[in-house]
Amino acid sequence: MQSLRKMASRARMKTRVAMFGNNHSFKVNLKYAAYENAARRSWKPRFKPTPEQLATAERFKKNGFEVLPPPRGMTPEKLRALREAVDKQFEDQSNGYGLGIGMSRLIDGLEILPEIVDFIDDDLEAAVENYYGSHFKIFAISFYRTLPTPDKPDSSFLWHLDNCPKQEIKLMVYLDDVVADTGAFSVKDKPFSDDLRKEGFFDRKRINQFIDRLSDTSTTKVLEGPTGSRLLFENGGCIHKATSPKREHRDVVTFVLIPSEIPWRPHFARHRNLLSTNAGICVDPYRDQPEHVGYQF
Repeated sequence: MQSLRKMASRARMKTRVAMFGNNHSFKVNLKYAAYENAARRSWKPRFKPTPEQLATAERFKKNGFEVLPPPRGMTPEKLRALREAVDKQFEDQSNGYGLGIGMSRLIDGLEILPEIVDFIDDDLEAAVENYYGSHFKIFAISFYRTLPTPDKPDSSFLWHLDNCPKQEIKLMVYLDDVVADTGAFSVKDKPFSDDLRKEGFFDRKRINQFIDRLSDTSTTKVLEGPTGSRLLFENGGCIHKATSPKREHRDVVTFVLIPSEIPWRPHFARHRNLLSTNAGICVDPYRDQPEHVGYQF
């Protein structure tokens, strides 16, 4: 009986992944499709995008990821102060939640460091809105620290696709100077990822048949960058992985973004107290309902 249940669960997952690119219910995916359409009908940009902002949006659509420099308002002095503030918080063990091998998450990161939203400037707003064809909103903001570990990596350290609606994207900001040895993020572009998905890649625990192509460095983009570098990526569309540092540590803040019927700033003003504990996916974009509440997800 157990084996039949497992077979049925596997078949259901394959059907959902084939149709939607994720293993969430028909109800969740159809709700996202309806909300995305409503958001596009409501879109009224604040300003006319520049050619550079439009080019950023187009590259993001094509490749599934894009790297942007820090906002112009983030001076070296501000970035240094932010890095020191993040270090201080992670050094205080009362402000960290362990997430398994080599990773921890700040508790109440946004409440402690509210200035982090300044990484969403006009350039990024225009790029994301023109990518979506709608406004967007922040669903969650999480601060993570990754430490060197000699143990066998699992979870985020394996090549994977996030199990999320296709409308969800992530903005990751480096809070340290990051190179390959200190845990630079690795990603495969969307065309490569689409090809492997069509061949059955999805479950990170079942990747043996793809291991040679996943290990091919010629198709891997290792995204290095100084403090404040911003990485936009389709977390459900581009195969990616975190990398365990060989030395020092890597601190990042991750914003989960989804389409919105209203601009991000008024939405943020009304929901900012929830963004540190929203976890998993947003299961209902109409009501901003999180899959989980807490820090362990």
